[in-house]
Amino acid sequence: MANPFHVLIVGAGSAGLAAAVLLHRTLTTHSLPFRISIFELRSGPSTLGGAINLTPNAVKLLDHIGILKDLKNSGCSVKTIEIISSRTLTPLGNLTFGDVDRYGANSLRIARKDLQAALLAKVAELGIEVLFSKRLENIEQTANDITALFTDGSSVVGDILLGCDGTHSAVRKCIDPGRKPIYTGLSNTYSYVNPKDLSSLPLKDTSAIIQCRVGSLLLTWSTPSRSEKLFWAAVMEVPAPQDLSKDGWRTMGDDVTKMKQRVKDTYCSERDPQMGFFADLLEQTNDDVYFYPVWKLEMSDKWWEGRCLLLGDAAHAMPPLAQGVGLAVEDAALLDKLLNAHIQNIKNASNGDINMKEVPWEDISKRLVKIRMPRVKKDYDRSVGGFEGLKDKGWFAAALKDWLVWFYLWAVGVKFDEAFKYDVMKEPLD
Repeated sequence: MANPFHVLIVGAGSAGLAAAVLLHRTLTTHSLPFRISIFELRSGPSTLGGAINLTPNAVKLLDHIGILKDLKNSGCSVKTIEIISSRTLTPLGNLTFGDVDRYGANSLRIARKDLQAALLAKVAELGIEVLFSKRLENIEQTANDITALFTDGSSVVGDILLGCDGTHSAVRKCIDPGRKPIYTGLSNTYSYVNPKDLSSLPLKDTSAIIQCRVGSLLLTWSTPSRSEKLFWAAVMEVPAPQDLSKDGWRTMGDDVTKMKQRVKDTYCSERDPQMGFFADLLEQTNDDVYFYPVWKLEMSDKWWEGRCLLLGDAAHAMPPLAQGVGLAVEDAALLDKLLNAHIQNIKNASNGDINMKEVPWEDISKRLVKIRMPRVKKDYDRSVGGFEGLKDKGWFAAALKDWLVWFYLWAVGVKFDEAFKYDVMKEPLD
Protein backbone atom coordinates (compact mmCIF):
# COMPACT_ATOMS: atom_id res chain seq x y z
CA MET A 1 0.00 0.00 0.00
CA ALA A 2 1.30 3.45 -0.92
CA ASN A 3 2.37 5.81 1.83
CA PRO A 4 -0.35 8.28 2.88
CA PHE A 5 -0.27 11.61 1.09
CA HIS A 6 1.29 13.97 3.65
CA VAL A 7 0.38 17.68 3.80
CA LEU A 8 2.74 19.84 5.89
CA ILE A 9 1.28 23.16 7.06
CA VAL A 10 3.52 25.72 8.76
CA GLY A 11 1.43 28.14 10.82
CA ALA A 12 -1.71 27.61 12.93
CA GLY A 13 -3.46 30.85 11.98
CA SER A 14 -6.64 31.26 9.95
CA ALA A 15 -5.03 30.31 6.61
CA GLY A 16 -3.33 27.17 7.89
CA LEU A 17 -6.22 25.87 9.96
CA ALA A 18 -8.78 26.58 7.22
CA ALA A 19 -6.62 24.82 4.64
CA ALA A 20 -6.28 21.80 6.93
CA VAL A 21 -10.05 21.46 7.40
CA LEU A 22 -10.87 21.90 3.71
CA LEU A 23 -8.15 19.56 2.44
CA HIS A 24 -9.17 16.95 5.01
CA ARG A 25 -12.72 17.08 3.63
CA THR A 26 -11.64 16.74 0.00
CA LEU A 27 -9.14 13.93 0.56
CA THR A 28 -11.67 12.07 2.69
CA THR A 29 -14.35 12.48 0.02
CA HIS A 30 -12.06 10.85 -2.54
CA SER A 31 -11.22 8.01 -0.11
CA LEU A 32 -7.50 8.72 -0.31
CA PRO A 33 -4.98 7.75 2.38
CA PHE A 34 -3.56 10.98 3.78
CA ARG A 35 -2.08 12.73 6.76
CA ILE A 36 -2.09 16.44 7.64
CA SER A 37 0.42 17.94 10.09
CA ILE A 38 0.34 21.54 11.34
CA PHE A 39 3.46 23.12 12.85
CA GLU A 40 3.22 26.27 14.98
CA LEU A 41 6.21 28.15 16.39
CA ARG A 42 4.35 29.36 19.50
CA SER A 43 4.15 27.16 22.58
CA GLY A 44 0.34 27.05 22.48
CA PRO A 45 -2.75 28.72 21.01
CA SER A 46 -2.20 32.48 20.89
CA THR A 47 -4.35 34.75 23.06
CA LEU A 48 -3.03 37.87 21.34
CA GLY A 49 -4.93 39.89 18.78
CA GLY A 50 -7.87 42.22 19.01
CA ALA A 51 -11.39 42.13 17.66
CA ILE A 52 -11.26 41.41 13.94
CA ASN A 53 -13.99 42.10 11.41
CA LEU A 54 -15.04 39.06 9.40
CA THR A 55 -16.59 40.46 6.23
CA PRO A 56 -19.48 38.72 4.42
CA ASN A 57 -17.21 36.83 2.01
CA ALA A 58 -15.21 35.50 4.98
CA VAL A 59 -18.34 34.67 6.99
CA LYS A 60 -19.74 32.54 4.14
CA LEU A 61 -16.50 30.57 3.86
CA LEU A 62 -16.33 30.00 7.61
CA ASP A 63 -19.87 28.68 7.38
CA HIS A 64 -18.67 26.34 4.61
CA ILE A 65 -15.88 25.19 6.93
CA GLY A 66 -18.47 24.47 9.61
CA ILE A 67 -17.67 26.86 12.47
CA LEU A 68 -20.04 29.81 11.92
CA LYS A 69 -22.52 28.78 14.60
CA ASP A 70 -19.79 28.83 17.25
CA LEU A 71 -18.52 32.19 16.01
CA LYS A 72 -21.97 33.79 16.15
CA ASN A 73 -22.24 32.80 19.81
CA SER A 74 -19.04 34.74 20.52
CA GLY A 75 -19.18 37.73 18.17
CA CYS A 76 -21.26 40.76 17.26
CA SER A 77 -23.11 41.07 13.94
CA VAL A 78 -22.15 44.24 12.03
CA LYS A 79 -24.22 45.82 9.26
CA THR A 80 -22.72 49.31 9.15
CA ILE A 81 -19.72 51.20 10.46
CA GLU A 82 -20.31 54.85 11.29
CA ILE A 83 -17.72 57.45 10.29
CA ILE A 84 -17.55 60.20 12.92
CA SER A 85 -15.67 63.50 12.98
CA SER A 86 -13.30 63.95 15.93
CA ARG A 87 -13.82 67.73 15.69
CA THR A 88 -17.56 67.58 16.36
CA LEU A 89 -18.32 63.92 17.23
CA THR A 90 -21.13 64.11 14.68
CA PRO A 91 -21.74 61.28 12.20
CA LEU A 92 -20.40 61.97 8.72
CA GLY A 93 -21.95 58.88 7.13
CA ASN A 94 -21.97 55.08 7.14
CA LEU A 95 -20.10 52.30 5.40
CA THR A 96 -22.20 49.22 4.65
CA PHE A 97 -20.52 46.10 6.01
CA GLY A 98 -23.36 43.62 5.81
CA ASP A 99 -26.57 42.82 3.98
CA VAL A 100 -27.97 39.30 4.05
CA ASP A 101 -30.03 39.85 0.89
CA ARG A 102 -27.18 41.40 -1.10
CA TYR A 103 -24.12 39.54 0.21
CA GLY A 104 -25.60 36.48 1.86
CA ALA A 105 -24.32 37.53 5.29
CA ASN A 106 -23.53 40.39 7.62
CA SER A 107 -20.04 41.04 8.91
CA LEU A 108 -19.08 39.59 12.27
CA ARG A 109 -16.84 41.32 14.80
CA ILE A 110 -15.10 38.75 16.97
CA ALA A 111 -11.97 38.35 19.07
CA ARG A 112 -9.17 36.82 17.03
CA LYS A 113 -8.54 34.26 19.78
CA ASP A 114 -12.15 33.07 19.50
CA LEU A 115 -11.77 32.54 15.75
CA GLN A 116 -8.58 30.56 16.31
CA ALA A 117 -10.22 28.55 19.10
CA ALA A 118 -13.13 27.59 16.82
CA LEU A 119 -10.78 26.55 14.01
CA LEU A 120 -8.57 24.58 16.40
CA ALA A 121 -11.64 22.81 17.78
CA LYS A 122 -12.66 21.83 14.25
CA VAL A 123 -9.15 20.60 13.50
CA ALA A 124 -9.15 18.52 16.70
CA GLU A 125 -12.57 17.09 15.83
CA LEU A 126 -11.11 15.83 12.54
CA GLY A 127 -8.07 14.32 14.25
CA ILE A 128 -5.56 16.61 12.55
CA GLU A 129 -2.33 16.91 14.51
CA VAL A 130 -1.06 20.34 15.62
CA LEU A 131 2.50 20.47 16.93
CA PHE A 132 3.48 23.58 18.91
CA SER A 133 6.95 25.01 19.62
CA LYS A 134 8.07 24.05 16.10
CA ARG A 135 10.13 26.83 14.54
CA LEU A 136 10.99 26.24 10.88
CA GLU A 137 14.66 26.64 9.97
CA ASN A 138 14.78 25.49 6.36
CA ILE A 139 13.11 23.39 3.70
CA GLU A 140 14.61 20.91 1.24
CA GLN A 141 12.92 19.65 -1.91
CA THR A 142 13.32 16.81 -4.38
CA ALA A 143 11.20 15.95 -7.40
CA ASN A 144 9.04 13.67 -5.23
CA ASP A 145 8.87 15.21 -1.76
CA ILE A 146 9.63 18.17 0.50
CA THR A 147 11.27 18.20 3.94
CA ALA A 148 10.69 20.71 6.74
CA LEU A 149 13.69 21.15 9.05
CA PHE A 150 13.10 22.69 12.48
CA THR A 151 15.37 24.49 14.93
CA ASP A 152 14.95 21.70 17.51
CA GLY A 153 16.84 19.38 15.17
CA SER A 154 13.78 17.45 13.96
CA SER A 155 12.63 17.11 10.37
CA VAL A 156 9.46 15.91 8.65
CA VAL A 157 9.05 14.70 5.07
CA GLY A 158 5.85 15.47 3.20
CA ASP A 159 4.38 15.69 -0.28
CA ILE A 160 3.49 19.39 -0.18
CA LEU A 161 4.24 22.22 2.25
CA LEU A 162 1.93 25.19 2.80
CA GLY A 163 3.49 28.33 4.25
CA CYS A 164 0.73 29.89 6.35
CA ASP A 165 2.99 31.52 8.92
CA GLY A 166 2.10 35.16 8.48
CA THR A 167 3.85 38.42 7.66
CA HIS A 168 7.24 37.34 9.06
CA SER A 169 7.00 33.95 7.33
CA ALA A 170 9.91 31.56 7.81
CA VAL A 171 8.68 29.63 4.77
CA ARG A 172 8.82 32.74 2.57
CA LYS A 173 12.40 33.35 3.72
CA CYS A 174 13.26 29.95 2.24
CA ILE A 175 11.74 30.50 -1.21
CA ASP A 176 11.84 34.31 -1.57
CA PRO A 177 14.42 35.64 0.91
CA GLY A 178 14.59 39.09 -0.65
CA ARG A 179 10.95 39.98 0.08
CA LYS A 180 10.92 41.26 3.63
CA PRO A 181 8.23 43.03 5.67
CA ILE A 182 8.20 46.83 5.40
CA TYR A 183 7.14 49.01 8.31
CA THR A 184 4.40 51.42 7.20
CA GLY A 185 5.23 54.11 9.76
CA LEU A 186 1.94 53.39 11.54
CA SER A 187 1.24 51.26 14.57
CA ASN A 188 -1.87 50.05 16.34
CA THR A 189 -2.56 50.18 20.06
CA TYR A 190 -5.66 48.37 21.28
CA SER A 191 -7.49 46.93 24.26
CA TYR A 192 -10.93 46.13 25.68
CA VAL A 193 -12.94 48.11 28.21
CA ASN A 194 -16.28 47.78 29.99
CA PRO A 195 -17.62 51.36 29.76
CA LYS A 196 -19.20 52.82 32.89
CA ASP A 197 -21.37 55.31 30.98
CA LEU A 198 -22.76 53.99 27.69
CA SER A 199 -24.54 57.29 27.03
CA SER A 200 -21.20 59.09 26.70
CA LEU A 201 -20.18 56.99 23.70
CA PRO A 202 -20.64 58.39 20.17
CA LEU A 203 -21.66 54.87 19.16
CA LYS A 204 -25.21 54.51 17.84
CA ASP A 205 -25.01 50.92 16.64
CA THR A 206 -22.20 48.36 16.81
CA SER A 207 -19.12 50.00 15.29
CA ALA A 208 -17.69 53.44 14.60
CA ILE A 209 -14.49 54.90 13.19
CA ILE A 210 -13.62 58.34 14.50
CA GLN A 211 -11.83 60.21 11.75
CA CYS A 212 -8.99 62.27 13.19
CA ARG A 213 -6.28 64.54 11.87
CA VAL A 214 -3.73 61.96 12.98
CA GLY A 215 -4.66 58.31 12.60
CA SER A 216 -8.10 56.89 13.29
CA LEU A 217 -9.89 55.42 16.27
CA LEU A 218 -12.08 52.32 16.06
CA LEU A 219 -14.77 51.65 18.67
CA THR A 220 -16.76 48.44 18.33
CA TRP A 221 -18.67 45.93 20.37
CA SER A 222 -17.22 42.46 20.03
CA THR A 223 -19.75 40.27 21.88
CA PRO A 224 -23.48 39.60 21.31
CA SER A 225 -24.49 41.62 24.41
CA ARG A 226 -23.28 44.99 23.01
CA SER A 227 -22.92 46.30 26.56
CA GLU A 228 -19.53 44.96 27.63
CA LYS A 229 -16.15 44.25 26.05
CA LEU A 230 -15.96 47.40 23.95
CA PHE A 231 -12.91 47.09 21.73
CA TRP A 232 -10.90 50.21 20.96
CA ALA A 233 -8.01 50.43 18.51
CA ALA A 234 -5.94 53.54 17.88
CA VAL A 235 -3.80 53.81 14.74
CA MET A 236 -0.94 56.29 15.15
CA GLU A 237 2.27 57.35 13.48
CA VAL A 238 5.09 55.84 15.54
CA PRO A 239 8.77 56.16 14.58
CA ALA A 240 10.56 52.86 14.20
CA PRO A 241 12.83 51.97 17.15
CA GLN A 242 16.57 51.82 16.57
CA ASP A 243 16.34 48.08 17.12
CA LEU A 244 14.08 46.85 14.29
CA SER A 245 14.01 43.29 15.60
CA LYS A 246 10.91 41.91 17.27
CA ASP A 247 12.60 42.55 20.63
CA GLY A 248 12.87 46.24 19.80
CA TRP A 249 9.13 46.47 19.14
CA ARG A 250 8.36 44.37 22.21
CA THR A 251 10.28 46.80 24.44
CA MET A 252 8.29 49.69 23.04
CA GLY A 253 4.99 47.89 23.55
CA ASP A 254 5.76 46.59 27.03
CA ASP A 255 5.56 50.07 28.59
CA VAL A 256 1.76 50.11 28.91
CA THR A 257 1.56 53.39 30.83
CA LYS A 258 3.67 55.14 28.21
CA MET A 259 1.60 53.71 25.36
CA LYS A 260 -1.69 54.76 26.96
CA GLN A 261 -0.29 58.26 27.42
CA ARG A 262 0.80 58.34 23.77
CA VAL A 263 -2.73 57.39 22.72
CA LYS A 264 -4.21 60.04 25.02
CA ASP A 265 -1.86 62.73 23.73
CA THR A 266 -2.74 61.83 20.15
CA TYR A 267 -6.51 61.63 20.43
CA CYS A 268 -7.44 63.76 23.43
CA SER A 269 -5.49 66.94 22.74
CA GLU A 270 -6.78 70.51 22.92
CA ARG A 271 -7.45 70.53 19.17
CA ASP A 272 -10.17 67.89 19.68
CA PRO A 273 -11.87 68.85 22.98
CA GLN A 274 -14.86 66.63 22.14
CA MET A 275 -12.67 63.56 22.62
CA GLY A 276 -12.76 63.73 26.42
CA PHE A 277 -14.98 60.64 26.49
CA PHE A 278 -12.05 58.62 25.12
CA ALA A 279 -9.74 59.87 27.87
CA ASP A 280 -12.30 58.44 30.30
CA LEU A 281 -12.30 55.11 28.42
CA LEU A 282 -8.51 54.96 28.66
CA GLU A 283 -8.71 55.49 32.42
CA GLN A 284 -11.29 52.69 32.67
CA THR A 285 -9.20 50.28 30.58
CA ASN A 286 -7.99 47.61 32.98
CA ASP A 287 -7.29 44.90 30.41
CA ASP A 288 -3.84 44.53 28.90
CA VAL A 289 -3.02 47.17 26.30
CA TYR A 290 -1.38 45.75 23.18
CA PHE A 291 0.84 47.40 20.62
CA TYR A 292 1.85 46.18 17.21
CA PRO A 293 3.50 47.85 14.21
CA VAL A 294 1.66 47.69 10.89
CA TRP A 295 3.69 45.92 8.22
CA LYS A 296 3.23 45.23 4.53
CA LEU A 297 4.96 43.20 1.85
CA GLU A 298 5.70 44.41 -1.65
CA MET A 299 3.24 42.76 -4.01
CA SER A 300 4.74 39.81 -5.86
CA ASP A 301 3.53 36.69 -7.65
CA LYS A 302 6.34 34.66 -6.06
CA TRP A 303 4.04 32.57 -3.86
CA TRP A 304 5.43 29.14 -4.64
CA GLU A 305 8.45 27.06 -5.49
CA GLY A 306 8.17 23.39 -6.39
CA ARG A 307 6.06 21.68 -3.74
CA CYS A 308 5.94 24.73 -1.47
CA LEU A 309 3.10 27.28 -1.59
CA LEU A 310 2.45 30.43 0.47
CA LEU A 311 -1.07 31.36 1.61
CA GLY A 312 -2.51 34.37 3.44
CA ASP A 313 -0.23 37.03 4.93
CA ALA A 314 2.84 34.94 4.15
CA ALA A 315 2.10 35.64 0.46
CA HIS A 316 0.46 39.08 0.52
CA ALA A 317 0.61 40.85 3.90
CA MET A 318 -1.02 44.27 3.87
CA PRO A 319 -2.28 46.80 6.44
CA PRO A 320 -5.44 45.55 8.17
CA LEU A 321 -8.47 47.00 6.42
CA ALA A 322 -11.25 44.43 6.93
CA GLN A 323 -10.13 41.70 4.50
CA GLY A 324 -7.10 39.96 6.06
CA VAL A 325 -8.88 36.83 7.27
CA GLY A 326 -11.17 36.81 4.25
CA LEU A 327 -8.28 36.77 1.79
CA ALA A 328 -6.44 34.08 3.76
CA VAL A 329 -9.44 31.75 3.88
CA GLU A 330 -10.16 32.43 0.20
CA ASP A 331 -6.61 31.31 -0.63
CA ALA A 332 -7.20 28.07 1.27
CA ALA A 333 -10.59 27.50 -0.35
CA LEU A 334 -9.26 28.02 -3.87
CA LEU A 335 -6.36 25.64 -3.25
CA ASP A 336 -8.84 23.03 -2.09
CA LYS A 337 -11.05 23.64 -5.12
CA LEU A 338 -8.13 23.30 -7.53
CA LEU A 339 -6.91 20.11 -5.85
CA ASN A 340 -10.38 18.59 -5.97
CA ALA A 341 -10.67 19.37 -9.69
CA HIS A 342 -7.29 17.80 -10.48
CA ILE A 343 -8.05 14.68 -8.44
CA GLN A 344 -11.35 14.29 -10.27
CA ASN A 345 -9.65 14.72 -13.65
CA ILE A 346 -7.10 12.01 -12.79
CA LYS A 347 -9.89 9.70 -11.62
CA ASN A 348 -11.84 10.23 -14.83
CA ALA A 349 -8.78 9.45 -16.94
CA SER A 350 -7.82 6.32 -15.01
CA ASN A 351 -11.18 4.63 -14.34
CA GLY A 352 -11.25 5.75 -10.72
CA ASP A 353 -7.68 4.91 -9.75
CA ILE A 354 -5.47 7.72 -8.51
CA ASN A 355 -1.85 8.16 -7.63
CA MET A 356 -1.33 11.44 -5.79
CA LYS A 357 2.17 11.62 -7.28
CA GLU A 358 0.40 12.46 -10.54
CA VAL A 359 -1.10 15.67 -9.13
CA PRO A 360 0.63 18.59 -10.92
CA TRP A 361 1.48 20.77 -7.93
CA GLU A 362 3.30 23.41 -9.93
CA ASP A 363 0.29 23.76 -12.24
CA ILE A 364 -2.01 24.11 -9.23
CA SER A 365 0.23 26.78 -7.69
CA LYS A 366 0.53 28.72 -10.94
CA ARG A 367 -3.22 28.64 -11.46
CA LEU A 368 -3.94 29.70 -7.89
CA VAL A 369 -1.65 32.72 -8.14
CA LYS A 370 -3.07 33.72 -11.53
CA ILE A 371 -6.64 33.62 -10.20
CA ARG A 372 -5.88 35.30 -6.88
CA MET A 373 -3.57 38.13 -7.93
CA PRO A 374 -6.19 40.53 -9.40
CA ARG A 375 -8.42 40.31 -6.32
CA VAL A 376 -5.56 40.49 -3.82
CA LYS A 377 -4.01 43.45 -5.68
CA LYS A 378 -7.24 45.45 -5.41
CA ASP A 379 -7.44 44.88 -1.66
CA TYR A 380 -3.73 45.56 -1.27
CA ASP A 381 -3.94 48.92 -3.06
CA ARG A 382 -7.02 49.90 -1.06
CA SER A 383 -5.49 48.99 2.30
CA VAL A 384 -2.10 50.60 1.62
CA GLY A 385 -3.76 53.76 0.30
CA GLY A 386 -6.20 53.85 3.20
CA PHE A 387 -3.46 53.60 5.80
CA GLU A 388 -1.31 56.20 4.04
CA GLY A 389 -4.27 58.57 4.39
CA LEU A 390 -4.13 58.18 8.19
CA LYS A 391 -0.82 60.02 8.43
CA ASP A 392 -0.81 63.66 9.53
CA LYS A 393 -1.20 65.87 6.46
CA GLY A 394 -1.99 69.05 8.41
CA TRP A 395 -5.16 70.75 9.68
CA PHE A 396 -6.43 71.69 6.23
CA ALA A 397 -6.22 68.12 4.93
CA ALA A 398 -8.03 66.93 8.07
CA ALA A 399 -10.85 69.42 7.50
CA LEU A 400 -10.96 68.45 3.84
CA LYS A 401 -11.49 64.81 4.81
CA ASP A 402 -14.62 65.82 6.72
CA TRP A 403 -15.92 67.97 3.87
CA LEU A 404 -15.32 65.31 1.22
CA VAL A 405 -16.37 62.31 3.29
CA TRP A 406 -19.41 61.78 1.04
CA PHE A 407 -17.07 61.06 -1.88
CA TYR A 408 -14.88 58.80 0.24
CA LEU A 409 -17.88 56.80 1.43
CA TRP A 410 -19.15 56.41 -2.12
CA ALA A 411 -15.77 55.36 -3.55
CA VAL A 412 -14.92 52.95 -0.74
CA GLY A 413 -18.48 51.66 -0.67
CA VAL A 414 -18.24 50.65 -4.34
CA LYS A 415 -15.00 48.74 -3.68
CA PHE A 416 -16.35 47.04 -0.57
CA ASP A 417 -19.53 46.09 -2.40
CA GLU A 418 -17.47 44.28 -5.04
CA ALA A 419 -15.31 42.59 -2.39
CA PHE A 420 -18.23 41.43 -0.23
CA LYS A 421 -20.18 39.95 -3.16
CA TYR A 422 -17.19 37.88 -4.25
CA ASP A 423 -17.51 34.13 -3.82
CA VAL A 424 -14.30 32.18 -4.40
CA MET A 425 -16.31 28.94 -4.60
CA LYS A 426 -17.84 30.24 -7.85
CA GLU A 427 -14.46 31.16 -9.34
CA PRO A 428 -13.99 29.50 -12.77
CA LEU A 429 -10.86 27.36 -12.94
CA ASP A 430 -10.36 27.48 -16.71
